[in-house]
Amino acid sequence: MKKFLIFIGGFVAGILATIFAGYLIAISNKPIDNGLLGLKVFPEKGECITTKEEIEIFQVLEPNMALARTGDLLDGMVVLLVNYDSKTYYDEQKIKIPTNKCARQIGTYQYTTKKDNFEKTVPAVVIE
Repeated sequence: MKKFLIFIGGFVAGILATIFAGYLIAISNKPIDNGLLGLKVFPEKGECITTKEEIEIFQVLEPNMALARTGDLLDGMVVLLVNYDSKTYYDEQKIKIPTNKCARQIGTYQYTTKKDNFEKTVPAVVIE
């Protein structure tokens, strides 16, 4: 009987340890802000980013989040464009910024480039 109780105790301890390890793995892989790893949202909105009146999306990361270029390849800047409304983005989409609105920085986004494999940090912006 004593061996049976030790066996059951060990079995229950193993199950609990497995559940705890699974929980630790789940919270360590949890995305940082807004479901996108590398996105850090500021507590308060920042300044408007100087842009042309049109920006072009070149890579969609989430339906409402995309990397975009604010100008041409030589003088343009890369930003993470975030939309908290239900609007979704697609590659090569051109977004016109109305004259009474701007691309306001709400945080930063850090990612590793696929081509050169180095870390890059860009402003995260919303059009408002």
